Amino acid sequence: MDKALLRKRLADGETSIGIMLSELYVPNIARLLAGCGYDYLLVDCEHGYFDMTQVANLIAVAEGAQLPVIVRVTQPSRTCITKYLDMGAQGILLSDAGGKADAERLVALCRYAPEGNRGVSTFRAHTDYASGNVQSIMNSANERVIVICQIESPETVADIDEITGIAGVDGVLVGPNDLSQHMGIFGQYDHPRMTAALARVAASAKRHGKWSGIITANAGLLETCRDLGMTCFSVGSELNAIHNGAIWQLDSTRALLNRREAKA
Repeated sequence: MDKALLRKRLADGETSIGIMLSELYVPNIARLLAGCGYDYLLVDCEHGYFDMTQVANLIAVAEGAQLPVIVRVTQPSRTCITKYLDMGAQGILLSDAGGKADAERLVALCRYAPEGNRGVSTFRAHTDYASGNVQSIMNSANERVIVICQIESPETVADIDEITGIAGVDGVLVGPNDLSQHMGIFGQYDHPRMTAALARVAASAKRHGKWSGIITANAGLLETCRDLGMTCFSVGSELNAIHNGAIWQLDSTRALLNRREAKA
């Protein structure tokens, strides 16, 4: 499978649906989710408490299952971003991107020269431990790695063109919980101000040739964002899936047993 396929799909405007890994660490969960048909796995290193070795193991298994991994980080830091990319992560999502400076720093850390200044160490997992022409390896990495800014404040929405207009930023994902909280309308996803903010983000991304999306499992919000032209969606998490599946299994079993008892 072409490692640059997800970035190309997103750039071509194809709808891509992922799921977040919030806190459960079992490497084979990547294989399970790949079998479910998700387009990517978003490993949450903002709220999640995964250590570096766990993320490396998750990425290694996901790579074998051909499931691209995007890692969410809290700041544009060389310390963590370099390691995640060298592990083989196909994308970095910066939570609560503060504006132009954060976005430019993120691009610089994620892309090799001349597009950025990512630290060079090529005989690593991200190259399948292959040696060869270093410049070719670096060019391939620049074609593969996805750079994403998460939009979570009304200030960033107001200045969204400063982010979407930066070369090297591939797309933006809205974090609706923090955005609505900072707007003083927490959880009111159908509020006109929220819709206007989403429309502004989507329009800016389109204007600059970038894609946009959202992190949510709310059906109404997903429909709104789809109608606005967003194409990248991170829908729920492994915790939501287990919780919802467990409730469905319990309710189904109770209904079945109650029907049998009624017939007895």
